[in-house]
Parts: sequence; C-alpha cells; structure tokens
Amino acid sequence: MKRIGIIASVALAAMAAPSFAKKAEITEADFTFDHVSCTGAENEIRVIISGLKKSSGLVTVDLFPNREEGFLRGRGRIDQVKFAAKAPVTKLCLHAPESGLFAMSAYHDENANGDFDKTGLGLPAEPWGISNNPKVVFAPPPVEKALFEVTAEGGARVNIELN
Repeated sequence: MKRIGIIASVALAAMAAPSFAKKAEITEADFTFDHVSCTGAENEIRVIISGLKKSSGLVTVDLFPNREEGFLRGRGRIDQVKFAAKAPVTKLCLHAPESGLFAMSAYHDENANGDFDKTGLGLPAEPWGISNNPKVVFAPPPVEKALFEVTAEGGARVNIELN
C-alpha cells in the first residue's frame, strides 16, 4: 500500500471540509469490548475508530515507532491491521512489539481495494485519522503530535476520529 504524499493532500482536504459536528466523548468504559484481535497480551493497544458513515469496506490501522522518518508512510510502519468496517464505530486491537511511545494512523477503505484512494486533485477520497486527533493544517503533523504511551501491563487506549 502506498502512503507516500498522502498526508500532505489530507491537510488540504481538512482545510477544505471543516467539521462543525460535536464529537461524542469516549470514556474508559468504551474500551471494554470483545474483538477477535484482542487477546489481552502485553502491550495491547485497544483502538476505537469513530466517525464511520458506512458499514462497508475495511478499516486499516498502521502503527508507527517514535521516529519522524517514515511516519505516515508505508515503509515506516511497524504493523498494519485491516478489519471489516462497522459504522459508526469500529473497535479493534493491535499489539506493540514493546513498551514505549508509538503513533497510529487509520483510514476507512470504503471500497476495500487495499489503497487509500485520492481524488483527481490528489485529495483524500476516503476518511482518515491520526492518533491524538491532531489538527492538520497545510502539512502532516510531526510524529510528536500523534504519540501515545504503551505499557506492558496496561497497554494503551487510542481513539481516532475520522476526517
């Protein structure tokens, strides 16, 4: 899957289509769920992807190390998972290779073609998001804005709002 240059076009799309809808608040109780990907192993990251409009296609989640180089690019990811999309929220788990700081991106592959589709202008044609939901303006955010901590005992809880 090619992701090079995607986030730059994502920044432009975010500016072109601001969202004024109030987002539902996610609580700790929301992270108590069963999914085939959740095993309870060390370094488990429980992920809630919010804002899906359709229960079709796949949700793709990429895990990145705490390193600017390769962030938001396929060659820089540590892991990738894909699961069936379920609107309005898809919940899943993935596992970090060790405790530490990581970042994540997600997108709703609405047509399940395995690609993050773009319009003829190079803007995202499918919903996307980044851990910590940083504001994206003109350029991809630095990895620092997307970092979250994973611990062996507690793992991590991440909510990504799709744009």
